[in-house]
Amino acid sequence: MLTTIFTKRFLFRVFVFFAFLVMPNLANGRLYVVFRYDDLSADKLGDRETDTTRMRIWEAEKAVDGLFEKYGMSYVIAIIPNHARDGETFSFEEDQEKIDFIRRAVQAARVEVAQHGFSHINVVSSNHRQAEFRERDYKSQLRDIARGREILLNACNMYDISTFVPPWNGWTGDTARILKKLGFKILSTDRYYYYKSAIGLTVIPYTTFLGDFESMVNQHRLPEEGIIVVLYHSYDTVRFPGTQGSYYFGVERFEKLLQKLSAMQQVKVVTLQQLANGVEGLTIERYRAANSLRRQRSFWAKLLPRHLWLGTEKQGVYLAQEEYSQLLWQWRAMTAGLIAALFIMGLLVRYLFRFVFAPKWRYRIDLLAVLLFCLSILAELRLIQRGYHMTGIRAIPAFFCVSFLIGLILRIFRKTTPADAAG
Repeated sequence: MLTTIFTKRFLFRVFVFFAFLVMPNLANGRLYVVFRYDDLSADKLGDRETDTTRMRIWEAEKAVDGLFEKYGMSYVIAIIPNHARDGETFSFEEDQEKIDFIRRAVQAARVEVAQHGFSHINVVSSNHRQAEFRERDYKSQLRDIARGREILLNACNMYDISTFVPPWNGWTGDTARILKKLGFKILSTDRYYYYKSAIGLTVIPYTTFLGDFESMVNQHRLPEEGIIVVLYHSYDTVRFPGTQGSYYFGVERFEKLLQKLSAMQQVKVVTLQQLANGVEGLTIERYRAANSLRRQRSFWAKLLPRHLWLGTEKQGVYLAQEEYSQLLWQWRAMTAGLIAALFIMGLLVRYLFRFVFAPKWRYRIDLLAVLLFCLSILAELRLIQRGYHMTGIRAIPAFFCVSFLIGLILRIFRKTTPADAAG
């Protein structure tokens, strides 16, 4: 038994070595597109025969794989090693049909296998975005990620897995340290979090969804060069009831999209591993710049409609670090202008109050404004503590009331004269 396992893994190493030799040499100066399919998981034996939904998902997964084979493209499948569903757990090692499916696709160099957490269970409170690896200690994260990695390596008969995709794209600094310890090279998430412990990993976030990417293609808004990572799930290819049904894209539209891409000479569809191995500039500084821009944009999320955002035409692209830095400077300049305008507005309101209200009321108005200021700051701290970023519309009272706070401090300072202090 051990000899058989050793032989299989040795042959897999040889295969990976030669596959790397013939891997296309990626260079900067063209547009790279990555398709990332999340949530492939095992089904219990006989489940697909009795559960029409599970069968429809499985048929769609095979159909989409056939499209990538048809057009000679590769993609990423993020597999849940031990999926928890309806009170039961389903280890990927127990679904031989999907194991054979993945092994064939990997051998054909059509699929890159990524580990998608462990059980895909939400462990955080309802006040925070869902995640499997937030609000958990180092040891419990290490245990689950290591167990999941071993399940996938054994099931797919692979020697190594380079890419980790956290469920709901939620992760912590401990998650990054664990990934480096276990030998992962790539973390594919979103542009929401940044931790210094991610230094040493190649962090490649998803940038758009199928529908938005299709619009970019149809409206000729694709850039000449750059990186686009398209995220999709089973509800994109299978129609579900309720809110998930609004994401439905369909296999037929998927084929039309791949057909159009195949005709574009400047577009190269690759996997995350191919991207990391062949494209320069995928540094942690680039991800940090993207993360900073997202945080800055969140300030304006409720103030400006999305089509008025600076750089909105590049929303679906993973930009170069220099482009992120330039956009970040512009957004910060806008924010500084807004703060200045609100402060001046507050001064004008205070000036008008001097002519409308009696002096005794002006003091009470200042106190009320300061109270509003303190409450708004406490609200912002609470939001940040829960993991949300500050939103501009909630910060307006704080900026507006700064002038009242300064006026109140000056008034108190003027009343506290040296003579008063001596008395």
